[in-house]
Amino acid sequence: MQCLIALFLVLIAAPVYGAGGMKDLAAPPPGATLPVVINRTLKPHHVRPGQPISAELIQTVPVSAKVELPKGAKLDGRVVKVGGSSISILFDRLGWKGRTIPVRVKLVAAAAMMNVYDTGVPLSGPDRGTASRSDWTTRQVGGDQIFLSGGSGTVYDRYSQPVGYADYTGVYANPSAPGKLPRAVGPFSTTASGLHGFPEFSIESTGGAGLPITLIASKPNWVIRSGSALLLEVVR
Repeated sequence: MQCLIALFLVLIAAPVYGAGGMKDLAAPPPGATLPVVINRTLKPHHVRPGQPISAELIQTVPVSAKVELPKGAKLDGRVVKVGGSSISILFDRLGWKGRTIPVRVKLVAAAAMMNVYDTGVPLSGPDRGTASRSDWTTRQVGGDQIFLSGGSGTVYDRYSQPVGYADYTGVYANPSAPGKLPRAVGPFSTTASGLHGFPEFSIESTGGAGLPITLIASKPNWVIRSGSALLLEVVR
């Protein structure tokens, strides 16, 4: 009896979430966003053209009303060009459990490792004293704020307008129209764009349609640290 009572208390205390979609490797539609984290540090003298590079999905990504790409699925590609003042990367494959599918993406936004770290730090002093992250208020890269209660909550923009939601599967921008899918944004704001925390870089090309993403550096000893994040959009 004591075991049954304990189980009941756990169940009523746990946050209630909507049913998630089936996790599978399915082609994301054009316009879907892929928030990924880079799993290695990139420096001009430590990488070479043709070298494989991969990034990992930070959260689940809706690709249809019933299917989601799983957190941890790999986005693979290669370094196309690298030098003291630039790096070009082409991501062209999604992989999960030994399967791969082709994908074309362009860069929407990028955030340095410390900027990504800051999105997991509560804004208020009282929250810092709360052991459970499920009730924190945090700020996304780009300025949106997430107000969590019991592990889920609403995303508000800088004008205090609700623009998305967050739960145990990730952070999402609201669908742009009825029947459309929510967009996965990871640590980014729903309208984030450009580079955040990379003062030495500028974007020469956002990529897409088989073209690489190219960043230009203002100094030769540039670095992109492991843990930095990219928000990519799927294109035709």
